[in-house]
This record gives sequence, C-alpha cells and structure tokens, in this order.
Amino acid sequence: MEPLRLSPTHPDTPAHNTMLGPALRAARKARGLSLTEVAAATKISRSLLSLIETGRSDITVGRLGRLAQLYEIRLADLVPEPRHPDPIVVRCDDRQVVHYTAEGIDVEVLAPQGPKTMQALLATLLPGAAMEDFVVQENEQFVHVLEGRVRTEFGDGREIELGAGDSAYYVSGDGGHRHANLADAVTRMVIVLVRRKP
Repeated sequence: MEPLRLSPTHPDTPAHNTMLGPALRAARKARGLSLTEVAAATKISRSLLSLIETGRSDITVGRLGRLAQLYEIRLADLVPEPRHPDPIVVRCDDRQVVHYTAEGIDVEVLAPQGPKTMQALLATLLPGAAMEDFVVQENEQFVHVLEGRVRTEFGDGREIELGAGDSAYYVSGDGGHRHANLADAVTRMVIVLVRRKP
C-alpha cells in the first residue's frame, strides 16, 4: 500500500524514502562498521538492517534514532539536499521529509542544514499513529502541538498529554520517549531539539 502523503511536497518528490537506505549504508561504511557490529550496538537485526539499507523495508522513528546516534548524524544528513538550499530560509515546498510509513508518521526538517545547535522538525501523525520504540534523546527538546492531541510516554513511566496550543520542554532521559496520536484526525506538532553542551 502506498504511504499517504501528509505534507506539502514537490510533485517530483518520491513517496518512499528512496535515498534513506543508501544514506544509512554510506554513513555505516564511512565509520568502518559492519552490519553485524551495527546490529549488536543498536539491537536491530542484521537482516532488517540489510533490508532497510536496500530500501526493501520501512524504518521506525526509534530505529532511525538509534542508527543516527551510533553514526553521530542528524536527520537532515540522511535526506536529499533541498532543491533550492538557502542558509536562512526553508520554503514550504522544499522541505526534506522522512516517511515512517509503518507508524503513520511524517517528519519534515524545518531549519536549514549546517553546523547549528538547534534542529527544528514538523511531525505529522495520522489518526492512530504511534511510535513503536522509545527514542533515547539526550538533547533538550521543545514540542508545540499545532493541531490534534498527542500523548508522550517516557521510559521511566512518566506520561504527558498535549492538545492544540499546548507546549512542553523536557529531556527524555535514559529510557527515551515516544509519541502517539490520541485524536481522531491528523495531529501536527513542531519539535525543536537543542544539543546539550558537554
């Protein structure tokens, strides 16, 4: 089944994450890691990693987060360059998008690429969409719900619910966090990550 296009995109933009697999493979090879080593470090099976890298399997938010953390890269490093890169502005029809088809979630990169301490994202969740895995995020995180309602669960047992107009600021901690759409319609939320100083 074709994934639902949740966000504004250019007609030439493919519906699938066709470049994500090769980008992950390139990141792994650049660090001299084998599939077996990555599997051991991320708890993602070697066979699934191979399917992801060859574009034959979807990836969850949590799994991509674990790979990005291991490879020390950002989401923006894994998606194709914008057609019209600008150091200041990202046009609405030129956003980089990752589709987590199995979870019913789109994540768009809102801030231009570059050596910045802040990353801004727009997450769009279909009705019933939920992250399968907890994402361990050591950075400070700000979220603001534009529409809908979202539940954020933390690995340590905490839980918050946010409706349209609500915001939260947190560090998810060692157990990580995950989001689920509680609304009967699409939920959209802005997520801003700020790298914590060592």
